[in-house]
Amino acid sequence: MPIIPVVGRKSPGVRALIASIYVFLTIGAITMVYPFMLMISTATTGNADWREFRLIPRYWFDQGERFRKYVLDKDEIKWTAYAYQHEEWFSPFDVEAGQFQKLMQTPGGTLERIDSDYQQFISETDPDIIHLNFLHFEQRTHSVLSLRPEYFKWVSGKYNGDLDRVNQLYEDTAGKWDELGIPRAFKAVRESEPLQQRHVDWREFVLSRPYYKQKLISLDCLTFLAVRHVYGTIDLLNREHGTSFKEMGDVRWETVNQYDWGRQIRERILRKDIPLEQLRLKPSASSAFETFVARNALGPNIPFTVKAPDENMPRIAWMRFVRSEECELRYFDPIDPQRLWREFLDRRYGGLEGVNEAHGAAYSSLDDIRLPTQIVDYAAFSRNKRTIFLKFLFGNFAMVIDFILIHGRALTNTLILIVLTIFTTLTVNPMAAYVLSRFRLRYSHHILVFLLATMAFPAEVAMIPNFLLIKSFPLGALIVGASALIMFLVVRHLVKWKLPLFWSILLGAVIAAAAGWYVPPVLAGVLGREDLNVSLMNTFFALVLPGIASGFSIFLLKGFFDSLPPELYEAGMLDGASETRMFFAITLPLCKPVLAVIALGAFTGAYGAFMFAFLTCQNPKMWTLMVFLYQFQQTYSVPLVMASLVVSAIPTLIMFIFCQNIILRGIVIPTFK
Repeated sequence: MPIIPVVGRKSPGVRALIASIYVFLTIGAITMVYPFMLMISTATTGNADWREFRLIPRYWFDQGERFRKYVLDKDEIKWTAYAYQHEEWFSPFDVEAGQFQKLMQTPGGTLERIDSDYQQFISETDPDIIHLNFLHFEQRTHSVLSLRPEYFKWVSGKYNGDLDRVNQLYEDTAGKWDELGIPRAFKAVRESEPLQQRHVDWREFVLSRPYYKQKLISLDCLTFLAVRHVYGTIDLLNREHGTSFKEMGDVRWETVNQYDWGRQIRERILRKDIPLEQLRLKPSASSAFETFVARNALGPNIPFTVKAPDENMPRIAWMRFVRSEECELRYFDPIDPQRLWREFLDRRYGGLEGVNEAHGAAYSSLDDIRLPTQIVDYAAFSRNKRTIFLKFLFGNFAMVIDFILIHGRALTNTLILIVLTIFTTLTVNPMAAYVLSRFRLRYSHHILVFLLATMAFPAEVAMIPNFLLIKSFPLGALIVGASALIMFLVVRHLVKWKLPLFWSILLGAVIAAAAGWYVPPVLAGVLGREDLNVSLMNTFFALVLPGIASGFSIFLLKGFFDSLPPELYEAGMLDGASETRMFFAITLPLCKPVLAVIALGAFTGAYGAFMFAFLTCQNPKMWTLMVFLYQFQQTYSVPLVMASLVVSAIPTLIMFIFCQNIILRGIVIPTFK
C-alpha cells in the first residue's frame, strides 16, 4: 500500500510536498555528483590551470587557452617570460590567453617561412649548444608533454632493457629506469660531475628530438634572467642606477657592459649561469691558464683548450680556471645562438631588407632580430592540435596507469588481497551464521550479543591490538597450528569419532594452539631455521586474518537464514542430504543477494585498505594500491593526484554495477511475493 494514496496526490499541498521531496533529492544528487565531476575535470588539467577548479576547463573549447597551456607546459615561466617579452610573468597565473592573440593572427605564409628557416638553422647549428624543452625536472611540475618518459624509453631501447649494464656505464644504482635521472644541461659548471656515458647518451637523445622541442639559449636571455633575478623589475633597476630602460628586454648583452653593475651581471653569467656547452675562451687566455695550473698543482701535461675538454682532470682544471679571478672577462668568448641566427638570415636573404620582406617584419637593424621562439611554438602547436588536445585530456590518466603497472607490485598485491578477503569472508561468515540459525543453541543469543558488541566500536579501536597481535604472532605458529587442526579433523572423520561437532572444534582449537605454541621453537632449534619465529608482518596473513570474521556479516546472514522456509531443510533431510550438502545446495543459492552485499563490502574493505595495510606491510614490495597511491600523491602534482583518485574509483564502480542486479533482486522479488 503506498504511503500517499492516489486520491490524495491531487491535493495542492501534497503535490507541493512531493515537489519539495524531488527538489531535495535533486540537490542531494548534485552535491554527490558535482565533487566527482570536478575531480574528473581537474584530472585533465595541468600546471597552467589546475587552480581554476572549473567543471569544464576552458581549454576544452578555447584554442587560445589550449595554446597557453602548451606554452606554459613547454618550459619554466622565467624562460617563457623572456621568449614572449613579458617581464611581468612570474607564475603561470600571470599569463592570459588574450596575450597570444596577435601571435595567433600571424599569416600562414609568414609562419611557415620563419618556421622553415629556423628548422634549417637548427640543422646547421653546432650540436653542442642545442638543449631541450619539455623537461620538467621536478615531479611536482610534471606535464603530459614532458620528454622524461621518452628519454627513459629511449635509453631502455638503446641498451635492450638491460638496466644493470646502464648502471655500470652511468656509475649509478637505479632500481628502475626513471630513477636514472636527467643531466641538468642548463646548469653551470660542476667540477664534481665528470663527463660520463650518461652525458654522451643525453646529447644523442637531444639531437634525436624534433627541432621544435629543442632549445637555444641566447646571451640576451641569460642577461634578462640575471637582471630580473637581481633587481626584480625594471623600475627598481632604473631607480637604483639612474638608467632609463623602458622594459627588461632592453637590457641586452652587448650594452650591459657599459655600466659598472652591468659588468657584475656579465661576470655572474659567464662564471655561473651560462651552459657549459656554450662557454669558450680566447686563445689569449692560454698563458694565464698555464700559470693557474702550475701554481695550483692541478697536474702535469694539462693543455689549454678553448672549450671544456672531455677528459676528467683537464676538465676539472679548466672549470676551476673559468671560475677563478685569474680568468679575466676579456678572455671569455661565449657562443651566442641569437647572433648566429642573425648571421644565418643575413646570408640567406642578403641583408636587412630581404629579411624584412621574407618575414613580414620591420626591423630597423639586424640587432633587433631575436630567436623566433614564439613563431616556432605556434607553428608546432598548429600542426599537432589534435595530438596535443588528446594528451591534455587523457595524459594524466595514462601517466597514473603506467605508474601503477610498471612500479612495484601494488596492483598484484591488491588483486591477491581482494581474492583472499572475498573468499575467506564468504566462507567463514556464512558457516558461522548457518550454525547459529540451524541448530538453535541455548547460548546463541549470548553469541549474538557478543557479535553486536563488536559493532559498537570503530575499526580504529581494534587497530592497535590487531597490530600488536600480528607483530608478536610467529608465522611458524600459524602454519603449525593450522596444520594440526586440519590433521585433527581428518583423523576424526576417518575414525568416525562420535564427539559432537562443537566439542570437536573446541578440542581441535586447543590442540592447534598447543601445537602452534610449543612446536615452532623446537623445530627452529633442531633445524636451525630462524624464519619460523618471524612475525606475520609484511605478509598477506597480516592483511587477511584480522578481518576474516565480521560480527555485522554474521548477524546479517543469520537474519537472512532465519527467513528461509524450514520445509526446505526437512525435505533435504528426508532425501538423505547432509548439513554440508544442504548448506551449499539450499542455503547459499537462496542467499545470493545478501552474499553479494557482503562480497561488495569485503571488496571495498580490501581494495580501500590503507591505514592497517600501511602499518602492517611497510615493505614496498607488499604495498597495496591505496598505500602505493598515497606515496604517489606525496610526490606528484594536484592534477595527477586527481587522476589517481579517478582511476582508483573505477574498480569500485564496476564492482557495484556488477552486484547491483543481484542485490536489487533480493529486495524486489520478496516484496512481490
